[in-house]
Amino acid sequence: MIPVPQIYAIDQAATFERVLFLSGEPKTRFGSDVQETSKDGVPKWEVQLVASFRQFGRSTNEIIKVGITAHHQPGAELGPAEPVQLVGFEIGVMDKKNREGQVVGAQVWYRCQEVRSLTATGPRTKQAEAS
Repeated sequence: MIPVPQIYAIDQAATFERVLFLSGEPKTRFGSDVQETSKDGVPKWEVQLVASFRQFGRSTNEIIKVGITAHHQPGAELGPAEPVQLVGFEIGVMDKKNREGQVVGAQVWYRCQEVRSLTATGPRTKQAEAS
């Protein structure tokens, strides 16, 4: 039986105090410089962000990597540490297995449809409008 990931929509405003953009790079195939693409041929990207949240009454910061598919580099117009909104932000969780097929933990990943500056005043991209 193929494990099916559990996917959850994330309410960014309720989950994080702030999300800041760090960088956006092509997601490449393991061991190569070839950029991965979706089944539809759209390039895959990996965006690194700082996510701040409250834990045990204290502010905590984590660097998270978020996957996104787009024809153009997401965040190219964003500056370092610029506050952003993750449109269509989701988290996925699936079993992590060892070579014998035994569950040894969980694998967690993030994805979104668009990374948008919180200071943006223009219209959303066509990709975000379609969702």
